[in-house]
Amino acid sequence: MLSETLALALSEPPRSFRTEISGTHKQTKMALKSDRPFDLVMLDIRMPGMFGLKSINEIIEAAAPTPVVLLSGNADKTMVLSAVENGARGLIPKTLSIKSVMSVVDLVISGQIFLPAEEYNHSDNVGREGELNLSQREVGVLQLTSEGLTNKEIASAFGSNEAVVKAQMRYICRKLVARNRAHAVSIGRKFNIIE
Repeated sequence: MLSETLALALSEPPRSFRTEISGTHKQTKMALKSDRPFDLVMLDIRMPGMFGLKSINEIIEAAAPTPVVLLSGNADKTMVLSAVENGARGLIPKTLSIKSVMSVVDLVISGQIFLPAEEYNHSDNVGREGELNLSQREVGVLQLTSEGLTNKEIASAFGSNEAVVKAQMRYICRKLVARNRAHAVSIGRKFNIIE
């Protein structure tokens, strides 16, 4: 019933998406192998045939480069964060109102990651040294970002190119579970990863 309600809401203006509902993990993989392009995959992690992170990762891989956002009423936090590290675009709780879900869909399609703040505060995720497994290079990129440098300027500072810096920023945002660059900088300062 929830999937049908979401499909109806997504098909109405201003979004007017065409939707397809899959009832099992296998059906979802088959749909993703078709020639039909998708803008977003909303993956119910409790649908028949889903077996934890392995199944989630299979869908992320099959959907690429289409973003995959998880959908669940009660998801294991560690599994969700691992899925985000592997490319998922976050988690939509089934308890959200339809209006809120539509806002999250817009956010995810725009390239952002969404995790419910009340359940995924960052204090549980940060290591003792205040670093979420950021490499020295990633810390450097985040520091220069906090100083207001553009991707092009950061690339120049590291003798790299802009595409590499953009990719590094995506990884940094995933590791910090940040919505965007500014949010990553805020998290970095909060936990003394950067000055």
